[in-house]
Amino acid sequence: MSVLIHGKVLGVADKGEGDRKWAIIGIEVKTRDRDGFDQTELFKVRVFGDRIKEGQHNTYRTCTGTDVYMPVNVEYNYQYQRVEYSLAGLPVRLQQVQPKPELKAS
Repeated sequence: MSVLIHGKVLGVADKGEGDRKWAIIGIEVKTRDRDGFDQTELFKVRVFGDRIKEGQHNTYRTCTGTDVYMPVNVEYNYQYQRVEYSLAGLPVRLQQVQPKPELKAS
């Protein structure tokens, strides 16, 4: 299943050597629960295979500290009994639109 995660990119950690290179992208997601309390969660998104060869993890390196929408594939690992996230594409960076000043008639 593919989803978008909206959060702040904390950084990229390179792993492995030679033909076995891979990376982890850390993304911090802040939400609010139904009682109004703030919640912060860290997602570690794995990057490997063709995505690492294409350098897609380096795109996230330039987005460190900014809010992005990150497409990820969500899978359940039965061996370790946990949910794992892998990169599904390039980030969608949020653009802040500045309001245009109103012109006053003179």
